[in-house]
Amino acid sequence: MPELPEVETLRKALLPLVKNKVCHQIKFFRKDIRFPIPQASLRKGLLNQKVSDITRKGKYLLFHVPDGSMLLHLGMSGRMVLQQSVEPQEKHTHVIFKFSDDTYLHFVDPRRFGSLSWVPKSGKHPLIDNLGCDPFSPEMTAKFMKNLARNSRAPMKSFIMNAKKITGVGNIYACESLYHAGIRPQKQAGKVTLAKWDKWIECLRDVLNKSIASGGTTLRDFFAPSGSKGYFSVSLTVYGKEGQPCPKCANPISRLIQTGRSTFYCKTCQPA
Repeated sequence: MPELPEVETLRKALLPLVKNKVCHQIKFFRKDIRFPIPQASLRKGLLNQKVSDITRKGKYLLFHVPDGSMLLHLGMSGRMVLQQSVEPQEKHTHVIFKFSDDTYLHFVDPRRFGSLSWVPKSGKHPLIDNLGCDPFSPEMTAKFMKNLARNSRAPMKSFIMNAKKITGVGNIYACESLYHAGIRPQKQAGKVTLAKWDKWIECLRDVLNKSIASGGTTLRDFFAPSGSKGYFSVSLTVYGKEGQPCPKCANPISRLIQTGRSTFYCKTCQPA
């Protein structure tokens, strides 16, 4: 599933394509993907309206127009593909948006775990109302995180991947940031010191920024609108590296399963 850097990469790629452009046409090919598509609301809100901005909230993108915004989530395999017309149309194209200057954005999602929703001017929507702090928000400080995790017995990796606590941190960047911060994934979040929270925030932002600069981490399905793939995956230090030597100590990288997901870490460099 695309993570925060992939979504931010997509936001930056889409912005010059649609900002200050009018949506002239929307063509739907199905009534639902992960959830029912609010076709009437999207047509009423978007058609003949100028997109003023695209912002990100966690792993969601919001396309802002005067009366609200379209909320996009890529799911596991969603892509926005830039075309010069309705054709060529891929097999799993579900919606096509036409903007001024003959810009066509095709939303393609083979597995149909993505979503398109309408957010009213109030900015309230069930999918985003309860999301936690964004990793780049000024309010995400070591003191804030330590207070948030107070008395929590959840493993550190599970805690930082909880979207109601912190939004946008997926499996790859959870593993990478904990490795660089020297924190064991199994450590109880409530026992992490203020200094370690500070170190983790620094490491998380660093790895996210590097990934954004590199275009995101391509696993199988993520593409920018131009069709180019992200390439940060070549720079990963522990994720997917079970048995390979740790870059710091040369001991083999370990893997364990936490809440059904693979966790990669170094037993030597992440002692506690």
